[in-house]
Amino acid sequence: MKSAILALLPFASIALASPTTGDAGKALDLAGVTAVVITGEASSVRLTTSTTAPYHALIKSRREGWFASWYSSWFANDCLSASDMKREASTLHIDVAPSSWLDPSDCVVEITANIQPESSVSIDQAALRANMTGNFSAIAINGKAADVSLDGHASTVDLKGEALKVYLAFGSVRQDENIAITGKALDATLSFGRQVPISYSVTASASFVDSSIANTAGAKPSVIIKGDFVRATIR
Repeated sequence: MKSAILALLPFASIALASPTTGDAGKALDLAGVTAVVITGEASSVRLTTSTTAPYHALIKSRREGWFASWYSSWFANDCLSASDMKREASTLHIDVAPSSWLDPSDCVVEITANIQPESSVSIDQAALRANMTGNFSAIAINGKAADVSLDGHASTVDLKGEALKVYLAFGSVRQDENIAITGKALDATLSFGRQVPISYSVTASASFVDSSIANTAGAKPSVIIKGDFVRATIR
C-alpha cells in the first residue's frame, strides 16, 4: 500500500501545481444575428445590445467548489467542451451540457454576447442567472430557479419558473410593453420612471405589493404577476 501511495505522489504534485479554474472558451461572430436561443443546464448569461462594440459571443467556464483550487488538466473540462454554440441563419443557438457525475467540482458555464438591438432572447434552462443591458424585442425565460435582470427595454417579457428573482428597469417606455411573470415563489422589482401610467394585476396565495404608481386600466406597460408566494415592488 505504501509503495502504491508513493507511486502516485508525482502525479498529485503535478495536479496541485497546475490548477485549472477556467477555460479559454469558444467565440463566435454574431454579425446579422437577431435572435438568441439558450437551452440545457445551468449557466450565467450576460447580454448587451451596444452598437459601438462588435457583435460577438463568447462561452467559457470556471470551476467553483471544494475541488476547484487544485483541479488540473488531468480531468476534462467537459461541461464546456460538450456544450454547443452555433449559428443557424440569423439565430444563435447555445446548448449547455451538464457536468459529468464523476466531476469532482462544479463547472459553471458563462455566456457573454453583444447582439443587434431589438433582437429576441429565449432561455430555457434548469437554473440560470441572466443579466441583460440594452434594447430587446422580446425576452422569454423559463427555468426552475432564475435570477433575471434587465436594464433597458423590451416590448415583451415572459418569465416563468418555480423560484424567480426579477429586476426590470425600463430606461424608456413606448406604451407597447407586455410583461408576464409567473412562478411559485417570486420576488420582483419593476421600475418604469416617474409618472408613467401602467396597468398591473397580482394573483397569489400570499402576496406583498408595494407600488408608487396608480393602476390604470388598459394602460401599457401591462404587468401580470402570478404565483403562490409573491413580493412585488413597482416604481
